[in-house]
Amino acid sequence: MNAQERVFTAISGGKPDRVPVIPKIWVDLAAVILGVDLKEIVTSPETALRVMTDAGLACGFDAVRMWHFPAKKIREQDGKVIEFDEHGARRGEVDMLGGLVTHLDDPAMFILEDPYMMAHHHYWTCENPLVNSVADAARMHVPTRADYERFGWAGRMRAQQRRAGDKLDIIGDCDSPTLAFYISFRGMNNALMDLLEEPELVEAVMDKGVEIAIERAKFNLDLGLKVLRLNDSAGNMSVISPALWRRFIKPRFKHFCDEVHAHDKDARVYCHICGNVMPIIEDLVETGLDCIAPLDPLGGVTAAQVRATVGARASLMGGVNTLSFINSTPAQIMGEARRCIEGAGAGGGYILGSGCVVPRAAKRENLAALVETAAIYGNYEAMI
Repeated sequence: MNAQERVFTAISGGKPDRVPVIPKIWVDLAAVILGVDLKEIVTSPETALRVMTDAGLACGFDAVRMWHFPAKKIREQDGKVIEFDEHGARRGEVDMLGGLVTHLDDPAMFILEDPYMMAHHHYWTCENPLVNSVADAARMHVPTRADYERFGWAGRMRAQQRRAGDKLDIIGDCDSPTLAFYISFRGMNNALMDLLEEPELVEAVMDKGVEIAIERAKFNLDLGLKVLRLNDSAGNMSVISPALWRRFIKPRFKHFCDEVHAHDKDARVYCHICGNVMPIIEDLVETGLDCIAPLDPLGGVTAAQVRATVGARASLMGGVNTLSFINSTPAQIMGEARRCIEGAGAGGGYILGSGCVVPRAAKRENLAALVETAAIYGNYEAMI
């Protein structure tokens, strides 16, 4: 099997030739692996995609996730990286140690009606909220597939598909439609209070988030991608209650899955919700997700525990403690990964991966150990 066949078979609940390997690496670790300066990623959307492809190929992974970065104009000042607009006016400092996000000096710099800013909204934030009312939510532009074409997303993604060939599957990112999306416009503290005190505002902004996620999913599917990532890393029971999750997030996840599967019956959707998800495992299955990830041990979740709950009703991805890639030896990684395979993958429908994003300080030999584990203990022909 090639990489695409292996991933599609597993995420569809079947048994490929072996367990696929998809650790959740991001552009920062990819840049470290390849020796690329992170400033190149901040300024070049092409580089941001290319490093993911090349790191995935170099490490022998079966798939990588992709993110479309905006092309920022930056300068270094006093040891800091500062973004400037097209007229040379300062926008704010870029967080080079975190998510490469610009912390805007003024929330008015973010234009809710601007298709380009909304398409790349994840890469700008502000100490003060970017959205303050239901009327503001109504102003939020929903980028269309034509917008993404105009911004060069399609051409750059096709280039990576050619670069990957059949050795690496490309996962289309749909961002978050729900709490993580809301937090990016309101901030964490405001967002959590709003769930209780401003539910109408929460509903209005999340509804826009769902529209954006669906349009982005259709864009990815129309490019020929089959596996899609839906994120809500904040929407876990380490942060909010099951009751709030069921009110605000579950119906929107279900609407997203329904729309995507209606658009393309071969689409496969997995969620990324790190932290504790055990109280909502049944709910996740009911949304229509094809696969549940990342089975985060730091949230008290194990791959075996989730498999025992869902059975064959959903595929699973992840399970290896993300901190193990820093703190453990290759032998320890192999032991942990083997337990994940045995606990969740014996019957198929399992993808070996990390319990959350792999830190940029991860040891390269530990990534190699993950791949080796799948080759040795995830070979389904050898299991028979």
